[in-house]
Amino acid sequence: MQYTAPHYYNQFECIAGDCPDTCCAGWQIAIDKKSLKRYQRQKGAIGNRLHNEIDWKEEIFKQYEGRCAFLNEENLCDLYLEGGSKMFCRTCRMYPRHVEEFEGLKEISLSLSCPVAAELILGCEESVRFLSKETEETGQEEDEDFDFLLFTKLEDARDLIFKILMDRKIAMNVRMAMVLALAHDLQQRIDKNALFEADSLFERYQKEGAVKWFEDRMRKYAEDEMAATKRTQALEEAFRIFDGLEVLREDWKGYQTGIRRTLFEEPSEIWQKLPESYEVKWEQLMVYFVYTYFCGAVYDGNAYGKMKFEILGTLLIREMTRALWIQNDRNEDEKEALFGDLQEAARRYAREIEHSDLNKGIVMERLDSEERFSLDSFLQIISTT
Repeated sequence: MQYTAPHYYNQFECIAGDCPDTCCAGWQIAIDKKSLKRYQRQKGAIGNRLHNEIDWKEEIFKQYEGRCAFLNEENLCDLYLEGGSKMFCRTCRMYPRHVEEFEGLKEISLSLSCPVAAELILGCEESVRFLSKETEETGQEEDEDFDFLLFTKLEDARDLIFKILMDRKIAMNVRMAMVLALAHDLQQRIDKNALFEADSLFERYQKEGAVKWFEDRMRKYAEDEMAATKRTQALEEAFRIFDGLEVLREDWKGYQTGIRRTLFEEPSEIWQKLPESYEVKWEQLMVYFVYTYFCGAVYDGNAYGKMKFEILGTLLIREMTRALWIQNDRNEDEKEALFGDLQEAARRYAREIEHSDLNKGIVMERLDSEERFSLDSFLQIISTT
């Protein structure tokens, strides 16, 4: 088995009660079968409490006012205090680690919803490196339906996407436009069962002149006399994707209302608020999303949909951050506060979207609508950073 993780992965260390948030509130914590059996055998006072504080039918910990029954007033886990990490179920033991599994490969990442992980991901100034190691672990039985050819081309595409995204000589909006268009063109080849054309496609995106072509196209979008109106309309449509989703935090709807009011209702020259230095942050967001989700297209054949999801996450976090800066009247000298606003936006988005399979599924389904979320509409939003 091969394991791959970003270079900052091993720097993660939980800060427990010092955390400004808690991973034990705001969502249901599913308990794996092995842990359930172990909890059933537990004796003494903690065993009695486990018996009473687990919903055995739903296989989750009970909650009180949105908090896990074992989360105490100091935001520490009573199960951990009682018996250490061996008392954790798989969910609690793994978080904020996330694993995507393929044939012979496990790709491990950290989740943006965790404050420490978000600081590592967004605070990284160098280009991300992915480190791999081999183990003797055999993993699950081979899946006869696993499409190795498609997976290989997805990996090749992702390598090229990373190369483009990490090329800091190119403006971030151009990089985003290039990788979105690349995924769009790759999807056409997947749909017509023409993966043999993928290599020539990848070569085309690396040819001299490819970057200039996209630079010119982005310039045309930005200089369109209706650019501001089209961009605002496309961005409003992007924010509507939140409507009707499962709500994990009670304050999410109010938070979103305030964000949209700031961006779309209050007259303000908002489009020049983002410092150029934050292009590195948008790069790290894109790399995070692409690494986590793109190769998952091997299971549904929807590479373009995955890239839309990755672009959408980056753009919405970017605009939520923009709104927070406007609300708080930030300037470029307030570096710590600016970074705090970015982390807040990223954590909130990750909690509400990434940690709800229902919400991820709905968002992916909605993104399939070319009428609402076309290549052109995304390029309208990307054109101005």
